[in-house]
This record gives sequence, structure tokens and C-alpha cells, in this order.
Amino acid sequence: MEPDSALYERDAEMGALTSLVTRTGSGRGGFVAVEGPAGIGKSSLLAQIRTVASSAHCVVAARGNELEHEFSFGIVRQLFEPLLTAADPDQRDQLLSGAAGQAAPVFGPVTGDSTGEHDFAVRHGLLCLTSNLCEQRPTVLIVDDLHWADVASLRFLIHLQSRIDNLSLCVVVALRPDEPIAERHLLDRIITDSACLLLRPRALSADAASTLVRAEFAEATPGAPVEDAFLAACHSATGGNPLLLKETAALLLAESVAPLAVNADQVARVGPRAVARWVSLWLHRLPAQDLALAQAVAVLGEQVPLEQAAVLADLPMDTAMRAAGNLQRIELLRASPLAHETAPVGYRHPVVQTAVYQAMAPQHLWAVHRQAADMLLQSGAEAEKVAAHLLRLPAARDPQLLAVLMRAARDAQGRGSPHAAVTYLQRALGEAPSAPQRLELLHHLGQTLQLTDTDACVRYLREALPLADSVRRRAEIANQLGNGLMLTQRIPEALEVWGEALAQLPHEEQDLTAKLHAAMLSVPLFESAAPEMRQDILREVGRQRLLGPGQTVGGRFLECVIAGHDVVVGDPRGAPRALRVVQDGELLQRAVGLTPLALAWWVLICADRPEALSSLDQAVTQAYTEGSTSSLVAALTYRALARLRRGSLTEAEADAREAIQATETAGISLHHITLGPIMADILMEQGRLDEAEDALDWTLESDDLPLTGLIYHLLLRRARLLRLQAKPGDALDAALAAGEAFVAAGGQNPAVLPWQSEAALCLHLLDRDEEARTLALEEVRLSRDWGAPLARGRALRVAGLVHDGEQGTAFLEQSVHRLRPSPARLEYAKAAADHGAALRRAGQRTQARRLLTEAFDIAQRCGAQPLLQHINTEIKASGARPRSPLAGGIEALTPSERRVADLAAAGRSNREIAQALFVTPKTVEAHLASSYRKLDITSRRQLTDRLSAPT
Repeated sequence: MEPDSALYERDAEMGALTSLVTRTGSGRGGFVAVEGPAGIGKSSLLAQIRTVASSAHCVVAARGNELEHEFSFGIVRQLFEPLLTAADPDQRDQLLSGAAGQAAPVFGPVTGDSTGEHDFAVRHGLLCLTSNLCEQRPTVLIVDDLHWADVASLRFLIHLQSRIDNLSLCVVVALRPDEPIAERHLLDRIITDSACLLLRPRALSADAASTLVRAEFAEATPGAPVEDAFLAACHSATGGNPLLLKETAALLLAESVAPLAVNADQVARVGPRAVARWVSLWLHRLPAQDLALAQAVAVLGEQVPLEQAAVLADLPMDTAMRAAGNLQRIELLRASPLAHETAPVGYRHPVVQTAVYQAMAPQHLWAVHRQAADMLLQSGAEAEKVAAHLLRLPAARDPQLLAVLMRAARDAQGRGSPHAAVTYLQRALGEAPSAPQRLELLHHLGQTLQLTDTDACVRYLREALPLADSVRRRAEIANQLGNGLMLTQRIPEALEVWGEALAQLPHEEQDLTAKLHAAMLSVPLFESAAPEMRQDILREVGRQRLLGPGQTVGGRFLECVIAGHDVVVGDPRGAPRALRVVQDGELLQRAVGLTPLALAWWVLICADRPEALSSLDQAVTQAYTEGSTSSLVAALTYRALARLRRGSLTEAEADAREAIQATETAGISLHHITLGPIMADILMEQGRLDEAEDALDWTLESDDLPLTGLIYHLLLRRARLLRLQAKPGDALDAALAAGEAFVAAGGQNPAVLPWQSEAALCLHLLDRDEEARTLALEEVRLSRDWGAPLARGRALRVAGLVHDGEQGTAFLEQSVHRLRPSPARLEYAKAAADHGAALRRAGQRTQARRLLTEAFDIAQRCGAQPLLQHINTEIKASGARPRSPLAGGIEALTPSERRVADLAAAGRSNREIAQALFVTPKTVEAHLASSYRKLDITSRRQLTDRLSAPT
């Protein structure tokens, strides 16, 4: 039997694909992308691997379609809906159990008024659904024509890709490299990810091309000679593309061109556009009913039920079935049984469908799309399926179309696909003749775009503002518009918009008034402003501070902003103010992801308050289960900061990486300026300086970096990195620049930005100790006012390092005393190590070893490798043997392992633990295996005994 023509010379690709599919049986995931031009054989490779995998794997497949490009989660639904539909109730419940239930809106009707602010929860639910499926059986997900996938599905695949290692899953996708689509950046992320194996099938060699063409002519004209010059012309004209070779041969046969050398010139004429020419030839020859059905299928898209195509083509069912059979025989449509009316029909290749579609005149195409929309609407189809056709039509100011598009937007948001919602709303503007209708659309667009396209958000909200039908509505829009203007560094405009709205609000609108005040007063915390403007804002901060907290949500927002000002200047009243706002949890339900709550977390973190971490744990859980990407990124970013300050580096890094992944997937640059420096700090503590530099570079990747007033965070981390890279001069310049920017923003608190101590360390390395001591003592003074242990202890430690003799040792001793009872374990380890080193130099070796040993154990639990090396050097200098890493015991467990072990000891199953911690069951298995090894046990019963034993 001859192989599929598109599988000639594809042994290497099939070997790689088969290997990845096979290893899923051992619980190892894999992701592979097959990239190449149309006709190179991608679909044939996917079909072959589907056959190979079907015996031992659950195989689910989908195909992107240009006409359904905006249909939210269209690819995801193709993959999973058939499984969920075919499953019995118990199986369906199992697949959608736990967190997977968050994906249910994707597969069913959308109910209620959804704001669409749960896109991450839906993505995470789909990940859990995939995990549940893989637990039942190793699984292969196949997606052809990924370049036409919808944005929501692409973002799910990116979310899945970074977590695939611990799943019994192989994902195989195929895409073209040259499609001019807006989502190219998402495709590039998929194929450039380190988890992705990229295969690029090459064009066929001259020998393989000759074999293929000979076979085509031999089947049609057995025994007829096929000359080498003719074959060479076929290879040259098509570039060795299998599809073009096949269609060139078919067209030449249809035109009765003999495969002889004398006809080589005709090959050159046909080859480059063989598919389009072949389709055109057949379209002109088709009977009217066959042509009508071919065009109906081209408009309706992939795998359309024959009965729908028949209705659109205005054909009786028996006539449609005959026409479909005719189209299959000439290989326009894919060969498949036509035993019933609902049998799916589709083109055998997207290139053929595109050729038929593009051959239709625009006016005729619009008419058919409108007919398709009406047909689907009458049949009760989902609004998004109808909207897919409306997107192809010119604006008509039709109220019926407006209603469908708005319903499609609501459904898309309800499924967690804001990108699709924006597309439908933008198209709906052309159908909205009245001011109230335009107001709703413009306001909705502005809200939906505020995180991903700030310029567009501002543009739509500006247009909406004068259309507002009440003072309250105008103020709501002005609040959002001002935020957009601030993010695009148009501070005077933002303040003007907010000020005008405030001036118009009546006294009884206390909540909205407080929200507008909070927005205006937050400007100096994030953005540079003119000195006189800053002074006006700070005077208003003082006035609002005297008025006392409001009881509304807006009042709480205003309290958060005032607390933010307190922490910048080092006013200790900021911590209790922030605590009052968050302690009852109301803002967690209403404001996760919003700036005021993030400010409260920031204040509590800078104050070393444990309530920050407990609030953030709740916020992360809430974001996973019901939140948006923005709310998750905000919660993870600040939890990473809280964990970093406590010294939990492994967990801090996990949070920061998850936040970065979510930020990149959703295309949100808002958090770069905060998240990048935090990640760099984590990596520097672990000694991974090259990665830290990459993190700082990532901070500046966005072309339109928001919140540039916070640039001092980036400058200080750059200074620290340069110091660790043994470039103290450059480091000093960066530290002083950070300090200058911070002071210009009104900053004084070293708990926010310890620039004096960083500059002091740089000066000390440059032998400029008098200057170093001046700066270090200034930070000691400022940290005393704020009072938080970490800031105070760090300032004292640096003062001890830059002072000589007994004075330096005294500062270090004070640092240890301040930090010992605090949650700042890593900073305490640094202080203990430096104090121990000073005592060793002073000849107090016994006391030095005790401190150094304690510091070593803490630093090891934190995962601070450079500090461990420093401590071991000091231990060796004290005359003791260097310490070895903890090999076992409870103290050797990482924080993540301990958390998994505690849940397992409490009787939770692996699945329950995975869902509680938002990881895969395979990850739980890995943590438990490592814990068993460290604790020298083999069972959960032993785990319970071991963890409960006194230490």
C-alpha cells in the first residue's frame, strides 16, 4: 500500500511524535508543534499520530477555522465537548469534579449577569479538567490549524504548556508560520517555550516528488509513460510541497496534459497556484446544486451538519446528499459517510475551503452570511455562533443584530473570554444608532480593555463620558477614564477628569466621592507629578486623614490610599490603618486586583505584619476559584513579596513565576514594574545572577511601561545586582539614582526602599567608609521611626558592616536582637552570620560558631545559597568543620513539601491535595515521594506519626 503522499520523507517527524506520545504512559507530558506552509503535510502527520495513539490513549482533536476565529473557547470546546457529551452522568461529574467545575460555563449555556472577570478561574478549571482526564487514561490533544484558534483557547494552551511535565498528556499542534494574524505573539509564545518541541517538515526531495507524481498519473492512466523532465518541472514549479504536487497533477490530468517533457512548460504555468486553479476549474463545471452546497459549506465552516448546509443552500435533503457525494468524489469535500442528515461535512483541506470562499463575490458572500445568521438564530443556536457570521457583514444599524452581538459579548465574558467580547462589542457599535446604546457599548468596551489595551480603553471611555445620562454614571465613567489616563502618564488630564466629576457629585454620593478622592490621592504613590500638584494632593491627604475612615467601599479605598502615603513617609499609623481595612475580609470579596487593596497589602508587608500573608492566601485561593487574571497576578505578586521578606524563597519564586506566566498569557503589562524587581530579588538571594538580570530586563519589555513613578524599585535592584557582580561604582550610581527618585516622590521609609544601606555597601566596597557610615546611620534613624523589625534589623546590620571594631559589632548585635523574634528569617540569618563573623574576628570563637551554625540552618531552609557559602567560609575560619546540607528529617522538608505532607497526614487524598493547592496530582506525588525519602518512611500512617512526634 502506498503511503499518504504527505507522509513521504516524514520518518524523523513521526519518530519524534511517537516518542512523545509513548512517554505519556509513564506520566511524562510533552508538547510538540508542527510548523510549516499550507500543504507541507502537517495535517497528515497529525492524522497519522492520531491513529498511532488511539489504541492506548484517549485522543481528542480540534481544528482551527478562519470563519470561527473569534468564537470563545472554540478549540477547547471541540476538544472536550464530545467527551463530556458522551460521558454518563457519573463520568461527567468525575471529569468536572473539584476545581474543574470552574470550566463548566465553557460547555454550557451562560446564565446570569457575568462581568467576565473570571478568565483565569475558567483557564484553571480547564487545566483541572485536563488533569482529571489524564488520571483516567493517558491523553493526546491534537489541534490542527492552530493559527486560526481563538484567543481564549490559545491562552489555555499556554497555561497548560507550562504545567504539562506532570501530566500523562501529549499536546500536538500544527500551524502555519506566515498567517498575518493579530495573535501571532501568542503563537510565538507557544512555539518558543522551552517545553515545546518544534518540528518543521521540509519540502519533498526531487526523488520523493517524482514518486508522488508518478503514482497520481499511474492511477489515472495506467501504463502511460511519465518522463523525467516533466517530473523535474513538477518539483520545480511546486517547490516540493506535497499538496501542490498532488493538485498540480490533478489539474493537469483534468486538462488532459500528458506527463511528457514537451509539456514541462505547462507545468510551470499551473504549479504555483495549483489549488486555486483546480478549485476554479471544478467550480465552473459543477451543477448548480453542487455549487450551492459547496459555497454553503465554505461559509458555515468546519464539520457543519449536512442538514444545515442543505438549508443554507436551499436544497432538499436528498438533493443535498447527492451533491455532497459528488463533491466528495472530486475531492472537494472530505470523504465521510452520509448516512443521516446530521452527518458532518467539511473540506478536505483548509486551503481548498479558502479558495472556494474567496471565489464568491462580496455581495453574494454578505447575503449568504446573513442567511446563515438568520438560519442559526431561528434554530436557537448560541449567540456566538450567530455572531461569527455577523462579523463578516457591513454595519446595517439593525436592532436585531445589535441584540445578538451584545448577547454574544455577554456569553463570551461569561465563559472567561474578554478578547472575544471586545470583538463583538466593537462590531456592535455599527448597529447602535441611539446615544443610550452607544453609551452602554462604549462603557463596556472601556471596562473590558482597561488592563490589556489602555489606549483603546481611554479612547472608548472618552467617547462615552459626554453620553452619560446621569451625574452618577458620568462619575463612574470618569473614575475609570482617569485610571486609564494615569496609566498612560497623562496625569494632568486624569486629575482634571476626576476633579470635574467630583465637582458635579451631590453630597449623598459618599461612596463614589470617596472612590474619586482615592483615585486622585493615589497619583503621587505611582506617578511623577509637578511639585505644586504633589503639594496640593498631599494637603488633601492630610485633610482626608483628619476626617476619619468611611464605612463604604469607597471609604475603605480612601483609607488604603492614606495608608499608602503613611508607609512612604514612614508614619507608623499606616499599618493599623491598613489592618482595619482588610481584617474583616470585605475588600477581598469586592476589590481583589484593584489598587487600593494592593496598597493595604503593601503597607502590612512593609510592617512585617502576619495578617498580610493570611489575607493574601485567601486572595490567591479566591482568584484561582473565581477570579480574573488581574486579581490573581496582584495577589501572587504581593504574596511573593511577603514570602521573600520572610525568607521563603522557593515559595516566593513559585508565586512570582506563576504571576509572570499569567501576566504574559493575558497580555497585561501593568504589573511588570512591581513583579520584575521582586523576582530579581528572589533570584539574587539564591545566587542566580544571570536570571536576575533577565528578570530586570523583563520589567522593561513593555513598550508602554505604566507606573513609571515606581522606577526606583527597578533602579535599586539594578544597583544590588551590579554590586553582586563586583561593579561597585556602577552599583553606587544606580543606588543613588533610586534614592533620588524615591525622595522626589516624597519617600523616606527604608522599609519601602532601603537605598541608603545599598549605597552604603557600595561605598564600603569602594573604601569610602565615612560616606558609607553617614548613609547607614541615616537609614538606622529612619527605620527607627517606622519600627518594623526587618527594616530596622537590616539598617543596623549594614551599619555594623561599615563600622569598625566594637562599634560595628554592637550594631550587629542589636540587629540580631531585633530580628530574632521576627518573621524575617532570611534577614535574621544574615544578621546572625555577620555578627558571628565579627565575633570570630574578635577571637570569640565559641559564641561565633553558635551563631554561624544557627544562621546556616536557617539559610538552608530559606534556600539562600550565597549566604550558605559565606557562612561555611566563616565556620571554617573559626576552626570548625564546614556544615553539610540537611539530608533528612522534618527540617529538611521544603515549605511546599511540608504543606503537602500536612494535608496527606490529615487524611486528604492526592486529588484533594492537588485541588486545595492548585497543582496537579503528579506534583503532589513528587512532593510526597521526596518527603518520604527525607523522613525515611514508606506510608501515610508513618507520615502522621513522624509529623506529630516532638522535635
